[in-house]
Amino acid sequence: MNVFLKFGKSADFKIYLVIIFASVTVLFMGVNLYQATKDQMISLSDKNKIATTQNIVKSFDTWLHERIQALSTISLIMQNLELADDNERLSNILNSFYKNSNNFDAVQFLKDNGDIFVNGKKYTGDDTEFKQRTSLVWFVETKQTNSPTINFIANHTVLNTEVLNICVPSHKNGEFVGVLCGVVKISNIFKNIRNLKLSPNSYYFIVTHSGEVLTQMSDINLKEQIQSRFKEMFLAGEDLSGININSNFISLAEIPSLNWFVGAGAYDERQVSELLSIFQNSAALFFISFLVLILLANLLHSLMYKKIKDKNDEYEILLAHKAKMSEAGELISGINHQFIQPVNSLKLMITTLQMLERDRNLDKQTLNEILKGGESSVCLLSDTIEIFRNFYKTSENINKFSVAKSVKNLLMLMHTELSRVNVKVILVNSSDVIVTQKDNIIQQILLILIHNAKDAVVEKFENINKREIEIDIKSNETKCFITVSEHGWGVSEAMRDKIFSMPKTTKKSGNGIGLYFGKKLANEKIGGDLKLVSDANPTVFELSFDINLKGEK
Repeated sequence: MNVFLKFGKSADFKIYLVIIFASVTVLFMGVNLYQATKDQMISLSDKNKIATTQNIVKSFDTWLHERIQALSTISLIMQNLELADDNERLSNILNSFYKNSNNFDAVQFLKDNGDIFVNGKKYTGDDTEFKQRTSLVWFVETKQTNSPTINFIANHTVLNTEVLNICVPSHKNGEFVGVLCGVVKISNIFKNIRNLKLSPNSYYFIVTHSGEVLTQMSDINLKEQIQSRFKEMFLAGEDLSGININSNFISLAEIPSLNWFVGAGAYDERQVSELLSIFQNSAALFFISFLVLILLANLLHSLMYKKIKDKNDEYEILLAHKAKMSEAGELISGINHQFIQPVNSLKLMITTLQMLERDRNLDKQTLNEILKGGESSVCLLSDTIEIFRNFYKTSENINKFSVAKSVKNLLMLMHTELSRVNVKVILVNSSDVIVTQKDNIIQQILLILIHNAKDAVVEKFENINKREIEIDIKSNETKCFITVSEHGWGVSEAMRDKIFSMPKTTKKSGNGIGLYFGKKLANEKIGGDLKLVSDANPTVFELSFDINLKGEK
């Protein structure tokens, strides 16, 4: 059981737990992703249909403009060369235009007198036939508007099929003389429009305002359904931006120049089926790859774990050694000063004894007083050495001690360092909390906090009376809390989340470990934590630890 609990808390268990959770998540997502993907594909398909119809309309308008421009150019040439009354030359230029142009399936010119030329060939007839020609809708409309026109012809006399007549007026000396038309078979319209590429399961068509689908469709039943639904919508005055046939959406867009519509659709079930088949194959491949990746990751983790752990342990040892050496460097001058003071006192007492003895003025009372003073100096020296020795113990033995006394001993070691920069440390609450802990580890963390607090107040305040640090000691049944507060510049918001996670100093000068190492010691050595309670006015750091530490950490 203990082995299992230990494994449950280990990093390995967390990694395997993440892998298991990820696997279950992938399976769960795969079950739900199928329907979501299908719906998304249909939605994207509908959006693509709308974009396609708009693209076709633009392409169709461009296509019409190119042909109207070509007809207008020929009409202008005919006018400049005055060919309207010269049938032979007129026939030649129309025939040449028809043969050299790929824009039209036929080219026709109908004179105002009823004569008509188709592909350069003149067709004759009687008066009745002439009158019928000049009453044709495309001729009348072009003559009346004196501008280009476009008309649908159900059955062209020569081509014997549905066509689109694109016509322009022709003049001589400013007078109307006839209509020049380019004829395009309805079945060839989309073949001649460039940049129209759709997937194999897509289709598009032209439909008149009355609902008649002009272009060819392979699915006759679908064509009839489109025509019927379009007519119903037109009669009901519904929005003609799209129709739904058998749950499939078909997008519509109006061609302004014709008052017709372009439609685009797709066989959704067939298209979705093909796309989902690809998706299923990809999903299966992905899942297999995922399993292989898990096995590979596990293998690499097992191979590298020991090496990484060894490197990390070496790093921690170097980090701890660096901390010790840095602290020793900062405290050594203060310890030296505290050693010299009792030594000088002893030297002075010895000199006094020698002088009194030489002058034969040494009595028993004076001797006892001088010896008591020497004993006090020796005790002070011994206490200083003991505090210094305990602070730098390499062992981390657990013992019972007073937290307040431990803090005072640390301040005694730092007395010279703090006095040199006129920093005052106030014990706000020095209640005698007795703990069973690692004294030297707690002092080491407090040393980091006091050093940081000292640097903060020295940097901010030129007035030495404001250079104060407050230390407060509190406890509850299980924890002891020591707070170190000061009114320096505070901790910026940008650094708030970094001060405990960066194994380097954030100040211009520092030992390079600081709060990162302090928090690590608190977490791993004394069953506690180090955290920022207030980031400014005052800046407060709190060290917490177990009152009764059980076993080695």
